[in-house]
Amino acid sequence: MADSSLLPAALEWASHDVINENNRWWLAWSFDPQFLLPVALFAFWYARGLRRWPQRTRAHSPWRTASYYAGLTLLVLSFESPLDRLGEHHFSMHMVQHNVVMMIVPPLILLGAPTTPMLRGMPRWLRQGVVRPVVSNGVAQRVYRFLTFPVVTIMLFTVFQWGWHLLPGLYDRALNDDLIHNLQHSTFLAVAMLFWWNVIDPKPLHSRIPVLARVLYFYGAMIPKHVLSAFIVFADHPFYPTYERVHRFLPGSPLEDQQLAGLLMWVPFGELLNLITAGAILGFWFRRGNAEQRAREEAEDARLAAARAAAGSTS
Repeated sequence: MADSSLLPAALEWASHDVINENNRWWLAWSFDPQFLLPVALFAFWYARGLRRWPQRTRAHSPWRTASYYAGLTLLVLSFESPLDRLGEHHFSMHMVQHNVVMMIVPPLILLGAPTTPMLRGMPRWLRQGVVRPVVSNGVAQRVYRFLTFPVVTIMLFTVFQWGWHLLPGLYDRALNDDLIHNLQHSTFLAVAMLFWWNVIDPKPLHSRIPVLARVLYFYGAMIPKHVLSAFIVFADHPFYPTYERVHRFLPGSPLEDQQLAGLLMWVPFGELLNLITAGAILGFWFRRGNAEQRAREEAEDARLAAARAAAGSTS
């Protein structure tokens, strides 16, 4: 493992040490203040922002708050629970971690509509002195529009997954170098947030894709992910030598563990999640259509009532 004293501060937030083979793996919890402190700040700013937002211009249901904190909780568990260090020994557990970070955490956080609470909750000097100049900057706006363009987000989502898994030696190097490992996790989370941004309307911001088209967008990104899963499942040899050297805590050979990793990526974090997401998008489309129809009917009823009242007053 890399000497943490040599790592840039931005990427030394977690130390992915192997577990001593004489220890119980389920007791291998971590405590990384460089990671936990920012997460705690995000949790605090969100809660304080909700308290500072008494006169709300739009509804912020309790389920959104619960979703946001569930996302942060899963993020912490992904990197601080024994799952993180067990992933140094088993590719399948590493795959679970990566898919939780990419496929579960981002939608939960974005469903929490964090923009307004976070802006209201952060210190004034940060909001006025840093965030406002950045978001009002023309270059930053163009970068934002580029990075959230649907084709770009699908490409980033695909390229980073394929690159980290299949570029020769890169994944194995991440297992043996904390700097590379944390960079891997950071890029996975970043591209996943961009990808899910177009699936979910992170109020008050909105996706650039019509609601029904988001099903096609989602499946467009999942197809390359399934192909990558198939490469992993049907390989006739282990991809990563590190997993052949380290002690194994769970049953199965390195090749069997790799096949399990591919299946986990393919089925529960692939096909099953596809169905759930498509169902959620269709349900949202149906509910919004009903709400818009009711609003039109109420507006028409109000117009007719006003017309009748006006006719009655003139007769």
